[in-house]
Amino acid sequence: MLTCTRRDFFRTAGAGLLAFALGPRASAQPKEIVIGHQAPLTGAVAQFGPWHNRAIRAVIDRINAAGGISSLPLVLVTEDEASNPEIGQDKFRKLVLQEGADFVIGSVWSATNLATAPLARELKTVYFPQGIATEITGEAGNRYIFKSYHTVRGAVNAGARWTVENLGKRWTIVASQLEFAQSQAADWRAQLEALGAEIVDVITIPFRPADFLPYVSRVNVDRTEVLYQAFTALDTIRFLQAARDLGLHERLKILGLIEGIDVLDTNSPAFEGTYYITSYPRRASQVPEELQELDPVYRRSLDIDEEGRSPQGTVVPIADLFGSWQALSLIRKGIEQSGWQSKADNSAFIQALEGRNWSAGLEFPQGDGFLRPEDHLAFHGHYIEHVEKGQLNVLLRISRDASLYSPLIDYTQQEL
Repeated sequence: MLTCTRRDFFRTAGAGLLAFALGPRASAQPKEIVIGHQAPLTGAVAQFGPWHNRAIRAVIDRINAAGGISSLPLVLVTEDEASNPEIGQDKFRKLVLQEGADFVIGSVWSATNLATAPLARELKTVYFPQGIATEITGEAGNRYIFKSYHTVRGAVNAGARWTVENLGKRWTIVASQLEFAQSQAADWRAQLEALGAEIVDVITIPFRPADFLPYVSRVNVDRTEVLYQAFTALDTIRFLQAARDLGLHERLKILGLIEGIDVLDTNSPAFEGTYYITSYPRRASQVPEELQELDPVYRRSLDIDEEGRSPQGTVVPIADLFGSWQALSLIRKGIEQSGWQSKADNSAFIQALEGRNWSAGLEFPQGDGFLRPEDHLAFHGHYIEHVEKGQLNVLLRISRDASLYSPLIDYTQQEL
């Protein structure tokens, strides 16, 4: 006698069964909830993918140990999108149409998120992208997209006033041509102009150029007070080293977002004295008092030590992982509140998450936050951190309200 599991059923049936799954609910109830992970396990941001997968697995294990969600166990299916938008689209289709993913947690590669967003709507699958380009929850997004972690604009808004008042008012922006970096350049330009700061220059640099020195040499050090940099990890190292070789560290304040150094060891002269807007302290000693009880549990779950390192001594993107961790927590809350049992209930699930608030706890160890109904964007607290003697130290904690900005779109007006 042949048997067929739910996973086998979706693999065999493929795209033709998507319409079936979205039609009237079948009499048979699902036996599991399939979580897809569109992960960058290889390519430009391969250092992030395995850790996000570990965070997702840790939450799934905890939920399953407590009886699952609505008595249904969670199953994780991971596909490598290779930090490539086209591959990411293919992997999303595979997760939904062949693996039967009910929900998909996306890559940290913003270009993949932007390419996948239309597919999420087409295939009526709720998608939690982990990239940070502002456009993901703007015109490029839709009602099936939820951000469980900040966007560039939220982080920029959080830190803009303090940085202008404390670091300087004449800025040069140096950014990679990649989507998440260009998003930073655009959002900083708007914020700086609103605060009355001067933009001396905006310099765009190709992804992984052969040499950074010709570009860094263009920085007008006589007029610039703050040098803002936006790159992926490898290019961040190369940029900061080139800046140091030219003596810019002694003459300018250098600032960036945590995403540029989240997997980097700052115990090097190239990082000394630089500033970062972050979403969570790397070092346990810098975590706010009200989160001190949660932080050890979070770190132990992922095998991260008090200095933000793995057992092998590598730096872990501890702040970045909250997006995937909290996506699972939001999925649980949405299912339980809406009574979701299959994709036929996606409309109720989506409406249950729109406008949801949460308090700090094991499900949300980063702290209090909320999902804005109009654009499905998560807002949470931020920090200003400074590299001193090779270590990141918190200079300032910033409330979640400081990151607020007007919605770029209202998804609640879209039909489901």
